Amino acid sequence: MPNSLLRKAFPAIALSAAAMLIASTAFADKSNDTLRAALQIEIANLDTYYDSAGSVSLLSRHIWDSLTYIDPETSELVPLLAESYSFPDETTMELVLRKGVTFHDGSAFDADDVIYTLNWITNSDNGAKTIADKKWIKSVEKVDSHTVRIQMQAPNAMAARFLTSFPIYPTDIYAVNGAGAMNITPIGTGPYKVASMETGSAYTLERNDAYFADGPKGTASIKTLMVRIIPDPSTQIAEILSGGLDWIYKVPADQASEMSGYDGLVVRGEATSRLFYMVMDAAGRNGEDSPYKNKLVRQAISHAIDRQGMVDAFVGGGAAVQNAFCFSKDFGCPQDAVTYDYDPDKARALLAEAGYPDGFSTNLSGWRDRPYVEAIQNFLGEVGIKAEINYVKLAPLKEEWFAGQRPLIYGSIGSQVADVGNFVPEFFGLTDRDLVRDSELAGWLVEANMTTDVEARRELLHKAL
Repeated sequence: MPNSLLRKAFPAIALSAAAMLIASTAFADKSNDTLRAALQIEIANLDTYYDSAGSVSLLSRHIWDSLTYIDPETSELVPLLAESYSFPDETTMELVLRKGVTFHDGSAFDADDVIYTLNWITNSDNGAKTIADKKWIKSVEKVDSHTVRIQMQAPNAMAARFLTSFPIYPTDIYAVNGAGAMNITPIGTGPYKVASMETGSAYTLERNDAYFADGPKGTASIKTLMVRIIPDPSTQIAEILSGGLDWIYKVPADQASEMSGYDGLVVRGEATSRLFYMVMDAAGRNGEDSPYKNKLVRQAISHAIDRQGMVDAFVGGGAAVQNAFCFSKDFGCPQDAVTYDYDPDKARALLAEAGYPDGFSTNLSGWRDRPYVEAIQNFLGEVGIKAEINYVKLAPLKEEWFAGQRPLIYGSIGSQVADVGNFVPEFFGLTDRDLVRDSELAGWLVEANMTTDVEARRELLHKAL
């Protein structure tokens, strides 16, 4: 695989994360068609444009819809509030909107709402933040009541996927209460509407019986969702055991394992969109004598780390080893990537072949997941690589990383758009964080993110990964 990302700087530990969830099979309020759930992270603002907490994102997808949607089972990109979309030219995206959709207050959804929302979030004076990039939007134009045209700053193959992260709000929703509007008038088009709430602590959602049944989300199967914010996992567990809750998630793996045998409880591990990785200084930015410039050293490290063991010990069910720097279901992620089995003996042999029979000393940097970093340190030590951990906050680590001063880095990244083009170019596109500096590889990634030809993109991304 000449000049491939895997040859240049294979991320030695590529694991996807999992969220352990527990549900009661009894449903204490089943007769009332009600599910009682708990979330851990406190909510300051129900508006995902002003609060990026995971709890907000989860609730938002029940209350609001976006123009496009990623099927959680297949990762396929499909229209949602849009009925279809096309690219009349390389910098124009045209969307035909779904007709007959209404907001929870009964008002009709149309092009004006799309224009209002996108103009609001792209106006820097409003302070709106988005998970996905919004800088690609140059302007939004109304063609007719159910057609909008987005002018892009430059060709952008990710545009339709970025739109999955932009919930659409009714026109002038911010006029009276500004950024706090969704804590007062949380009006959307989604399968659930807010019936009542105690801001930051409790939310009751009722099924939206007017929701369009032919959409990819489908209609809600449960009439009422009662959601409470309970930060302490132990309190959540106590409540589900006593019958006060029906569903909890992000349960620590060890506690979830202990509860798997309880009668009346279902324990499941579900994959999340977070990837754990390691970056090696393949370009020698940390110095011309960097051992990571040697392909054999990079391969040795990849064989030295027991990735499946780390999944089993730290993450639990639902997580998986990823053989490329992407999620296996993401668009553009190769299914035939080179694999590196856990083989310490092979790692030692490769180090010896590379000229390091006794290993070498190195710095291992990280800013989160200390047990993971320490496990990696131990695995490296077993094959002769003596790694000194530099555990710091992300901001100072980024400064040194981007300056090429950190040769080996552990980190993690999340992605909600199910496309390799969302984050891989950040690591291999000649950016500050790129420790590979391969112009040919970067060129493939740039080209892939500029063409809307699906098969051409797939081929370019496969070549890179």
